Amino acid sequence: MIGYLSLARETFDVEFAQSKFKQAKDLLESITSEIIGFDQLITNDEIANEALDFFKSNKCEKVFLFQTTFTDAKFLLNFSKVIKKPICIVSFPEPRTGGRLRLNSICGLNLGTHSLIKNNIFPDFIIMEDDDRANEKSFIEFINSENNNTQVSWNKAVISNDQMDFNYTIDKQTIGIIGTRPEGFDTCDYDQDEVTNKLNVSLINLELDDLFDEAKNVGKDTIASTKNTISGYLQGTEELVQDEFDKSISIFHGLEGLKDKHNLDAFAIRCWPETFTEYGCASCGPMAMMNEKKVSCACEADVLGGISCNILNQMNDSPSLLVDIVDVDKADNSLVFWHCGLAPISMAKEGTAKSGIHSNRKKPLLHDFSLKKGEITIFRVSKAQNKLQFFVLKASVIDRPNSFSGTSGVISLGDDSALKAQQMFKGGLEHHVAFTYGDVSDKLIHFGNKMNIPTYTL
Repeated sequence: MIGYLSLARETFDVEFAQSKFKQAKDLLESITSEIIGFDQLITNDEIANEALDFFKSNKCEKVFLFQTTFTDAKFLLNFSKVIKKPICIVSFPEPRTGGRLRLNSICGLNLGTHSLIKNNIFPDFIIMEDDDRANEKSFIEFINSENNNTQVSWNKAVISNDQMDFNYTIDKQTIGIIGTRPEGFDTCDYDQDEVTNKLNVSLINLELDDLFDEAKNVGKDTIASTKNTISGYLQGTEELVQDEFDKSISIFHGLEGLKDKHNLDAFAIRCWPETFTEYGCASCGPMAMMNEKKVSCACEADVLGGISCNILNQMNDSPSLLVDIVDVDKADNSLVFWHCGLAPISMAKEGTAKSGIHSNRKKPLLHDFSLKKGEITIFRVSKAQNKLQFFVLKASVIDRPNSFSGTSGVISLGDDSALKAQQMFKGGLEHHVAFTYGDVSDKLIHFGNKMNIPTYTL
């Protein structure tokens, strides 16, 4: 007997998610009649408990878990530990329309696989394609598989230019952690001893109220001056709700104030939901402005993500950015990097930069544009498989329109981009990766060797 259930988050397009659930369920029913499932989208803890009770009472050999939208990994991890059956996570790409990211399903897959692998659970997963026959083949392969999945290892990274001069140093850094990571975001977890002793980074813990209090003290003249500056490089600021726009600007100056007060080099910030629900604006735009100044701001209180960006900042003249992988297209041989809108303005494709509001929370300020084309270096200080390691990969941004509202770029990893993206997931890479323009891969590999931290690539 094959089981199925479906996860969703109500801040995304639930109606669209429901249609994807039906699509996957119909496919499963066309393959086998030996199925049993929980037919309600799991969108909250109450429904999650009902689903768990259902599978405790109704036994099955394997389970398809339809990741219809982005969710955290809390239920997935608990379900896997309790049910103890082979799981295949099914994710759903969505059209690159330039509009709202309606599902963000693949990012949910990425976050979930990381969490499971850290707990020595090795799931199968499927990224649905437009080709029904390919999807059917993937479903059948999981149903018929022996489910002997094991840990997937990446390749040891090797310096390509042994003539390079590596006479540089990485300064000791201080990261301000504002708030705590969201529940179920195991990808944003870190070991304080490793951070301080192995990475030579100091941490200062702050509260969201520290940021809000600092922001509330910003003067009207300062806000007006900054608003004028922003309107000079972002189109459409006059269309924003102006008091919310002002609040967002005050968050930027609040971050500046905390940086100066505590002598910080970067931030890891709990950017939602409280900034929206308690202060009344988005923090994405303010974080983008700090990123442009090479004061890295990692969303979702991702400390290792912030450190990743900060290392890139010290190795390169250009700023860095932390992103999600939100789409993988086998036919196009590409993937999409995206985040809500915290990309520094210098990364914008010429003529595309405009102001935006958060796609789910509907508040400003966001940077909304397509990433400019060019060679990039992807980097992550990672705890994949519970081991401190560096992940380094060379790639390029392709000249394409904005895939989704916010800031996004279509990425080529060379040959077999889709396969390489799946190898990143199978190895347990976090759902955030950092990148910068230019090739600093050899510097990163050398730095990893110097710090005695295993460094990998694909």
